[in-house]
Amino acid sequence: MCEYLTAGGLYREPIPASLAQEALLMRDAMLGAMSGVPGVEILSAHDARLPLPEHVSRCHVLNEDDVPWQVWTSLIAEADLVWLVAPESAGALLQLTELAEASGKALLSSAGESVRVAGSKWLTYQQLHSAGVPVVETMRVPHRPGSGSAWVTKPDDGVSCEGARYFRDVHALEHWLRHAPADHIVQPYVQGQPASLTMLCRDGEAWLLTCNQQLIEFEQGKICYRGGVVNGAAGHWASFDRLACQVAAAMPGLFGYVGVDLIIGNDGRLHVLEVNPRLTTSFAGLHAAIHYNPARLLLDLFYNEAFKLPAGLQRNRIEINLND
Repeated sequence: MCEYLTAGGLYREPIPASLAQEALLMRDAMLGAMSGVPGVEILSAHDARLPLPEHVSRCHVLNEDDVPWQVWTSLIAEADLVWLVAPESAGALLQLTELAEASGKALLSSAGESVRVAGSKWLTYQQLHSAGVPVVETMRVPHRPGSGSAWVTKPDDGVSCEGARYFRDVHALEHWLRHAPADHIVQPYVQGQPASLTMLCRDGEAWLLTCNQQLIEFEQGKICYRGGVVNGAAGHWASFDRLACQVAAAMPGLFGYVGVDLIIGNDGRLHVLEVNPRLTTSFAGLHAAIHYNPARLLLDLFYNEAFKLPAGLQRNRIEINLND
């Protein structure tokens, strides 16, 4: 267990070490990729209780007496480009996005409106469903889907598998719903392979980069994310590519690296679970998977109106294991 900094300050409740591990994997992959671009100076902030980052030009170490929002505001004011990654929980990513947008600085991540929608599984369901995207039925507590033999409940703004629960018995679900937090959603459990895709987005267009297999475990009714295989689902490339284009068109404010969690049904059909308007844990294996610096791709997407993926990007399988 560990403590970590959130947008509101120091978070002192113990959290699973896997969440901290995911955050560090993403942070180090981001910094490592951007440091490989010539002429880029990297400004960052850091929680003093976690391992120091590498590849930074200047790093503000946050301590207990710091006000994180003041630090982030100062760093954004100094920067030319802002690349954000934060949890959607409690609106952290949205607040940071709005802070960057209000500063007038250019963002290398999604616009505030798309972050607002994607930060809510309920709003994401409504937007994708109305656009004809195949998305898992989603209902807000206290309602439950009218069909199905098993169900999943999650915080509406949760990240990874944080707070997700699995119910095989309808009576157990109904008992839980009587005392459930109002900020949770309910989805029918879809039999199949948990998966995700990594794509670049801009102005309603999508460029698929990897098709990933996810490793999900069930522990006493809880759902746990244990990592996965980047490009472990590359055999479904054509259908993932179509789905990526559908999601980007339905949410045209998505920009840069975006992850989509989904289920490959036993019948081969795809079912979207949620959209992450930021890079995800799979980004940690992206450079090795495509054999190309992902930060160069992102900057090319930002500056080049006629952006195209470079020829010859690879589809290597890269394992990411958490809690080893």
